[in-house]
This record gives sequence, C-alpha cells and structure tokens, in this order.
Amino acid sequence: MSGRYREFDEEAALAQAAEVFWIKGYESASTEDLLTAMQINKGSMYHAFGNKRTLFIKVFEWFSARFIRNIKDAFVTNVDPRDAIRAIFYGVANPPDPSAHAKGCFYVNILGEMTGLDADLAEIARQKLLDVEEVFHRELLKARRNGMMPADINASLLAKYLVNFWNGLNISRRMYNEKELKHLVDMNLRFLDEA
Repeated sequence: MSGRYREFDEEAALAQAAEVFWIKGYESASTEDLLTAMQINKGSMYHAFGNKRTLFIKVFEWFSARFIRNIKDAFVTNVDPRDAIRAIFYGVANPPDPSAHAKGCFYVNILGEMTGLDADLAEIARQKLLDVEEVFHRELLKARRNGMMPADINASLLAKYLVNFWNGLNISRRMYNEKELKHLVDMNLRFLDEA
C-alpha cells in the first residue's frame, strides 16, 4: 500500500512549529498549539514528524540550518569580515521581525529551558551554538590568512567571545530599545576598529 500524499507544506509547518517552540518553549508548547499553528491534524503530524520530541528535534535542525546559512551569507555578502560581523550583530539589535525582541534567541531559550530538564535536548542546543562558534572561527582564521585581521589574533577565543556576546545580546534585547542595543553592539565590537 502506498503512503498517502502529504497535503501540507512541510517547510511551512516546521516554520510554524518553530514559532510555537520559540515563544512558548518546549515544555509549555502543547500538541494542540503545534497542530493549530501548523494547520495539520494529529495523524499528519505523527506520520510526518513523529511525536512532539522528534518534531522538536526536526524543528531545531531546520532552524539551525537556516540560521547558519544566514551567518555564512553575511560573510559572503561582505568582503570585509569585520563588516560581516557588524551586520550579524546589528541584525540582532534591529531584526526584520520586531517581535523577535520579545522572543529572545531560540538557541539560548531552549538551552536555558532544557538544562537540568532534558540532557539530550540541552546537548542539541549546546551543539548548535558551538556550530555558530565554528563558523565565526573559520571566518576569522580565513580573514587572518588574507591579512584582513591581525596575524596575532586568537581566532578561537574571539569566536567564543562573539558567541558569548550573541547570547547576551539576545537576552538584552528583551530589556533595551534598538538604539541602546546598537550602542552595546558598537561597544562590544570596538575591537574590530583596531583590527
């Protein structure tokens, strides 16, 4: 017997599920919340995505792939890696979606929620943040090789610094307006002017 034709857009369903998890968190997101947002029935959800936990993991993979691609695109679009880094962080301070300020960072929210609650899901969130660090690290090494950053920069430590600032800025954007956030970005990225 052949499988039934999937009568929904899987990409759109994952995007809607991501919004639910991002706003409500993993524990508070009910199956009903997810079904309503994804506009599918329970059978379709379980057939396409499995249970809530496996759906969450698929959402996290989907979200992470898009997120990493956006960061990489910033380095492709900006010839100078310092401009790419600024663009990435100004994007956090002034996101295209104004509601992003209230939502914070998807990674940070999930890592905070899952630590001590679900070690496996916390590890997934932690690994995704390390993936972001690795992109920064690779780009900083490349910039150093190309003479666009000083030869003595510690690319590994600087990549950690950028992820640390990323985490803090995503929390701070729940507290401060865009102008204040831009000043924080300018202050924290001042080292780029000296590079």
